[in-house]
Amino acid sequence: MTQTARQIIAVAGGSGFIGRAIVRRIAQAPDATVRVLTRDPQRARARFAGDAANIEFVAADVTQSARLGEALAGAAAIVNAAQFDGYPIENPAKGLTFQRVDYGGTVALLAAARAAGVERFIYISGAAADERSSTGAFRWKGRAERKIRESGIEFTIFRPSLVYGPEDRVVNMIAKALKFAPAMIVPGDGKQRLQPLLVDDLAACVALAADGRGRNGIYEIGGPETMTFDALVRLTMEITGRRRPIIHIREAALRMAGRIAEMAPGALFSREAVDFLIADNACDLSLLRAEFPITLTPPREGLKYLAGG
Repeated sequence: MTQTARQIIAVAGGSGFIGRAIVRRIAQAPDATVRVLTRDPQRARARFAGDAANIEFVAADVTQSARLGEALAGAAAIVNAAQFDGYPIENPAKGLTFQRVDYGGTVALLAAARAAGVERFIYISGAAADERSSTGAFRWKGRAERKIRESGIEFTIFRPSLVYGPEDRVVNMIAKALKFAPAMIVPGDGKQRLQPLLVDDLAACVALAADGRGRNGIYEIGGPETMTFDALVRLTMEITGRRRPIIHIREAALRMAGRIAEMAPGALFSREAVDFLIADNACDLSLLRAEFPITLTPPREGLKYLAGG
């Protein structure tokens, strides 16, 4: 942080995979206090055992607006990295939907931020966010972005591609499947494009935004290499030393599986989850590179943690 006075940076969803990386990065600044907004402060505190002393925890839920004002009191910036349990598979029976959490949570945070005098709003959106999309997840993220742009609060929006790291779900799921399964099942034709982004690189950019970079801008962010999903699987095979045949599951079969899963108790899979699996997540990094002085990590380097696992 460039300011001499100690700042409070609040992070909604700060105990999640992306949120934890953001909290730890911002906490490296000696003149910042990071306030983690979480439904379970005790559990969140345990996840940060041994981390910086300038991290505090408050009970707050983006879908419950009553306590958000108190949670944001005195904060200079709020980072919204909240995701619902089971993301991206919605569970409407439990209120775990993009409309309620991504959109409704953002609207509630904006109202609380305005009332508390928060100066800056940073939102972790998605590469496919588009309020005109036929896919609910992408549409609600796009509508959340519009609410942020119209709020009158200084903002920075990041649209990440596939985010990976030692605690992520997708890449670690691939590595686990390679370890135990005789073949690797890939959704769709495997040609969907993405730019795997190391979570620490995303966190570094968020920390810079909390310090004032990227004012009132929307930034696509991904790793420095564009590859297909098949290429990511093959790179994971190379790093782990586990070669497996790749079997593609057609989109129609995936949607049929999603339809069946939607009729079963719980939330194991859905048709809209298929959109996440087969969507292109390539990025235009030109705006990001012009504004944020960061060297993005190549996936071959960033995925080294998988070696020997």
